[in-house]
Amino acid sequence: MKKILLSSAVAVLILVGCGEEKKTTAAVEAVVEQKVEKVEEVKQPEPTRIEVVTKAASEAGDIVSKAASDVTDTVADAASKVAEKTAVVVEETTKEVSEVAKKVNESTSNVVASVKEEATKVMAAVKTEETAPSINVKALFAACAGCHGQNGEKKALGKSAIIKGWDKQKLIDALNGYKDGSYGGPMKGVMKGQVATKSDAEIEALSTFISNL
Repeated sequence: MKKILLSSAVAVLILVGCGEEKKTTAAVEAVVEQKVEKVEEVKQPEPTRIEVVTKAASEAGDIVSKAASDVTDTVADAASKVAEKTAVVVEETTKEVSEVAKKVNESTSNVVASVKEEATKVMAAVKTEETAPSINVKALFAACAGCHGQNGEKKALGKSAIIKGWDKQKLIDALNGYKDGSYGGPMKGVMKGQVATKSDAEIEALSTFISNL
């Protein structure tokens, strides 16, 4: 702009005449300088409302984007921590469940083994009972009643003890003692002959019967 004004001033001087004094040229140049300064001092136009709104929207968009990024990072960190804690809890719970299941299996195995053992004993007892010959205990005691009385209330031949009221085990021990010769008094010889042919089952049945008289 300054150059344009200077060129215009030169053109004016040419038109006026080159013979004028230098003072006139200096005056013209001063006027031109003042015009140039005024032109340069002209302010830049204020931004329009659209430009202001656009700039504010752009800044707001940047702020929202940053906030969204921060929230996303925070949520991701929280989710990661929750996942880690959940994994730990699941692992501990699985371990506890496994230990409980192991104990339950052991207990179940022990119970099953006990049941099997008892069942085996019962089956053996049933089988023995089924195969063993029936014992007519009254017929067995009939041979005893001749000396001991129908209720075991007499002394055999007036010499033995009264067997009425004896318990089962005492009778079994006495009869087995007569049988092997380790027990007996005055009637030892007679009793040995009476029980020599008796089986263990017959002695037990006879002892049970006499203990209930």
